[in-house]
Amino acid sequence: MVQTNYPTLESYYGCSLCHEPVSNPICPSCITAQIEAWLTIYPNYHQLRAKLMPKVNKFLRKNLEYGAMCIKCNEKRASVCPYCFTEFVLNELREMNVNKTVLKEFLIFFNFDLEHKGYYKEAEELGEIE
Repeated sequence: MVQTNYPTLESYYGCSLCHEPVSNPICPSCITAQIEAWLTIYPNYHQLRAKLMPKVNKFLRKNLEYGAMCIKCNEKRASVCPYCFTEFVLNELREMNVNKTVLKEFLIFFNFDLEHKGYYKEAEELGEIE
């Protein structure tokens, strides 16, 4: 007899923005905590944080939903893939006209363009990737 119902351990979760599978399930909340820690290395930390974090928090309120289990916090809230989230933050940093050093370091620490189809090219141009 052919088995037609196969048990699955976890459901499929797609990114609520790009609709691709969330294959690197780190939730935006966990990445946000790391971004806040990263911002502290800059002398103008308070200004950067004051401009960036309200936008990030608004994004989280709008987009953080039930999703894949985050590999860091074990909460089921990885509903946006790390690439889409870090692309959002990168775009916000660009709009804030931060200097190239900040952009370059952001791409060093938060580069989730694993397939090299998005902001990888910008990382190359900034000299982060050779």
